Amino acid sequence: MELNELEKTIIEITLLSVDMRKENIRWFAKQNSLMAYEVFKLKKNHFHKLKAGGVITDLILIEMIAFLFAVKELIESTEIPNRKNRSKDLASLRRIAQNQAKQWKKARKTPKRDKLLFMQNNIITWIEAGLSDRKIAAKITSGKKYNISHTEISRFHRELKENGHVDK
Repeated sequence: MELNELEKTIIEITLLSVDMRKENIRWFAKQNSLMAYEVFKLKKNHFHKLKAGGVITDLILIEMIAFLFAVKELIESTEIPNRKNRSKDLASLRRIAQNQAKQWKKARKTPKRDKLLFMQNNIITWIEAGLSDRKIAAKITSGKKYNISHTEISRFHRELKENGHVDK
C-alpha cells in the first residue's frame, strides 16, 4: 500500500487529521502504565469491531486504526463534558499522571535507612516496649558510632505501621 493511499484510508475511517493523530500519540506517550493499559483494552474492542465490519482486510491497518480510535476515545472520556471548567485539559491530566508516578516511586535508599533496616527487629521491640522515637534515637546514637535523628526514626516508625509490622 502506498503512503498516500494509507493516509487517505486512515483519514476517511478515523476522521482525524495527521496533526490530531500526532497530538493524540504524543499524549499517549506521556501517560503512565495504567492509562496505557486502558488504551489497549479499548483497542482490543475496536479491533474486533473493525475486523467484523469487513471494510478493511489488512490486519496491520486495522491494528493502527483501532489504536487511534482507542486513544481518541480515552482522551474524549477524560475531558469534562462541561466546557465551563477549562482547567481539565490534557496538561492537567499530564500533571495528575506525573503525581501518580511520583507516589509510586520506591523509597530512596540512604545509609541511615539501611542501618535502620538492619536494626529493624530491635526498633520494633523498643516500640512495643513503649519507648518514644526520641528515646529510640538516643539509644541507637549512644550504642553505635553514628547519629540518627528522632525524625528519621519517626519516618521509619510510620513506614513500619504502614507495612503492618507495628500496631502502635
